[in-house]
Amino acid sequence: MLGLDDSATVKQPRFSAKGHRMRVHLRVLLVDDEPGARDFLRKRLAAHPEIEVVAEAVSVATAVVFCHSLRPDVIFLDIKMPEAEGTELLAMLPADHRPEIVFVTALDDRAVEAYELHALDYLLKPFSAKRMAATVNKLQRNFAGRAANKTAGQNTSAWATLGTLWVHAEKEMLQVELAEIALIESEDSYSRLTLISDKAYMLRQTLSRWEETLPASDFFRIDRFRIINLRHVQHFERVSRDKAFIQLLGLKAPKQLRRQSIIRLEQRLKDRVIS
Repeated sequence: MLGLDDSATVKQPRFSAKGHRMRVHLRVLLVDDEPGARDFLRKRLAAHPEIEVVAEAVSVATAVVFCHSLRPDVIFLDIKMPEAEGTELLAMLPADHRPEIVFVTALDDRAVEAYELHALDYLLKPFSAKRMAATVNKLQRNFAGRAANKTAGQNTSAWATLGTLWVHAEKEMLQVELAEIALIESEDSYSRLTLISDKAYMLRQTLSRWEETLPASDFFRIDRFRIINLRHVQHFERVSRDKAFIQLLGLKAPKQLRRQSIIRLEQRLKDRVIS
């Protein structure tokens, strides 16, 4: 591991065998002003030989220097630090090399902000070895996907290639495949996300925010309280002028629609067929 004044040749992520799978060798930077927190994080990472801690920084200013000189693949980043918060680091990262970010914090109310900053994961202190293993697996999938897409000459953006969103459910961040979302329903300042498996999660996110985030080609807001995935409409039946039922893939029961929602959905489905 290097100190602030050391120099190093920047290495690209490489692959190593582990069991029957190929693991990506990742170089990581730890950023936390508390020595005990860095020690705990380093011990959790020690169980994963494909992870190499190349440097540790006690402030955002020092982290910027390391990012430019060492080009780490991943930054494990605390939020609450003196002088500048960890979230401020993202705007200072090298334009031609943006590491993946894993926030490591004792704050349980900043996960939505982390999601908006496209962080890969959000670890709440203290976290278990099992939780760290889940984070490392997410990193492995992310970088393996990048390598595969680069080989294929495709766009390597995590949002474009993986087709996933990170959402804040209770005290954890969940990675959700867009294709698995069937329905989103508003409940005050929260929303209920229902997947095609019929699993549901309560999220601290408004329907308006969902509407801004999701691709309009597939997701449609049928009324003030619901967004549906048009790909998962299995059956749409109008039983009267003012009542209809729509069945979505994976849901046990159909959803009832009123007149204005019926009109809007019928027109949207027609437009979708035409396009």
